[in-house]
Amino acid sequence: MKVFDTPTFPDNGIIFEGDYYQDIPYHLYISEEQIPSSPVFDVRDYGAVPEAGVLSTEAIQKALDDAAGKKGTVVISGGAYTSGTLSIHSDTTLYIESGSSINASKDLSKFSDAFIKAVDAENITICGGGRINANGEYFVYLPHERPLTTPLGYTKLPPVLTDPMGSPSDTSRFKYRERIRYAEDKWNEGKENIPRPMYTLWIRGCRNADIHNIIIRDSLDWSLSIDMSENVTVKDIVIDNNRHVANTDGIDIMSSKHVRVKHVFVSTADDGLCIKAPMVQGHDSINVENSKMKMGPAEDIEIDDAVVISVMNSFKIGTETYFDIKGVKCTNCLFMLLDIFPGGVSGISIESADGSNISDIHLKNIKMKNIAVPVFISLCRRCKFGFLSDEDRKEKAKGGSVSGITIENVEAEGMESSCIITGFKDDEGYTGRIKDVEIKNLKATYLDNEERLEILPEIRENVTDYPESNALGDMPSYGFYIRHTENVKLENVEIKPRAMNTREMMITEDSEGFERI
Repeated sequence: MKVFDTPTFPDNGIIFEGDYYQDIPYHLYISEEQIPSSPVFDVRDYGAVPEAGVLSTEAIQKALDDAAGKKGTVVISGGAYTSGTLSIHSDTTLYIESGSSINASKDLSKFSDAFIKAVDAENITICGGGRINANGEYFVYLPHERPLTTPLGYTKLPPVLTDPMGSPSDTSRFKYRERIRYAEDKWNEGKENIPRPMYTLWIRGCRNADIHNIIIRDSLDWSLSIDMSENVTVKDIVIDNNRHVANTDGIDIMSSKHVRVKHVFVSTADDGLCIKAPMVQGHDSINVENSKMKMGPAEDIEIDDAVVISVMNSFKIGTETYFDIKGVKCTNCLFMLLDIFPGGVSGISIESADGSNISDIHLKNIKMKNIAVPVFISLCRRCKFGFLSDEDRKEKAKGGSVSGITIENVEAEGMESSCIITGFKDDEGYTGRIKDVEIKNLKATYLDNEERLEILPEIRENVTDYPESNALGDMPSYGFYIRHTENVKLENVEIKPRAMNTREMMITEDSEGFERI
């Protein structure tokens, strides 16, 4: 007996021009791939049906269960299969054949935490050249405005951030946020929040995971989350999201070690490549206390050869930063936003907000096109997660740290606002300083549009709020604003301003050991 999918919000799945990037070179990342020579578990043998709107969750899950521990390959072939949450077990390959897909149910009741998840598993592979299609538009409300496909013509930041949207309504921040599709009632219209699953593909507490030659499309929330895992390889994948569906991060690496990401294309609404180390309380269906892996530091992470299209931050460390983050390399990347406006918020964003010590971070050979702020480095004391104990409270009472950052060989076209490197000074006079930052060979050119500046007499100290490059107002300098730092060095940094520019290139405040060559 066939069971049909019933959408919870059937009217939400409208797509507008500009929602998707149309020129993704799939052929450079995705290829036909042979089925691995291992025991094969074809989902069709379990009753899965590749018919639109027919649910095959039980059949696919039965194949995954039978393949567990046998080094088996679960084969998705012959078309598109609709499913709710699926769990991958140890010693299993999920092979989605080129031209075939697993499509997410449009019924919220069919999910638990994620669309596809591997929890506390070892030796798993996801591959094949096919698609994981999450139907993200169906889990968010329609936007207030359609995508903006022509340039805004000016750059204006909110001088004081009075609300998350960035009022007044003519600011660049507000203009992109009013085009985002939220699951929450951001506009106070009396709508209920949509409890959508948090992850499209969730690798949690796993060892030895290989994700390659796969397409993730239309994510329902975070796209690929590597969470509390070790020895994970991500290579030759495409993430093709609706660029206006909120919270659809591309690749999130959380509290994980020995992660390698290479040759990926990410087009999404939220942060493209994101590294975090949060302290969380767990999920309804996952017993965190009994999990093999625990939340902790993120370390030994390498990203190479990534193309990122993002309305938000292309590469980001933060903001969930309770445990330490160290040993991160990001090289040979292109960050851009070519066909919708305003431009991406930040290219490189490094933020310690919740007590994390961020160190040993290296970025090299980065190109940017139409990214508003090439570099944003922030230290604040939001303390979103609280503390584990009184001892922990004492240790983190003054916040975390940011140190040992090198950024080298950056070319940026279409810059719109000043780069910012800032620590904080609290009301009691304590200063949290960013230390030992070197930026070398950075060449940037402003988008020569109109700038509408409102520079306040003092730049706000962000001690406890969410850090973001467009939330601090206009800087008194067009190139770099550097505050509360120690041993920051800029070498061979050239920034060409707008024709109408009246600001100086660089301003430093309360910065010790600053050097410009």
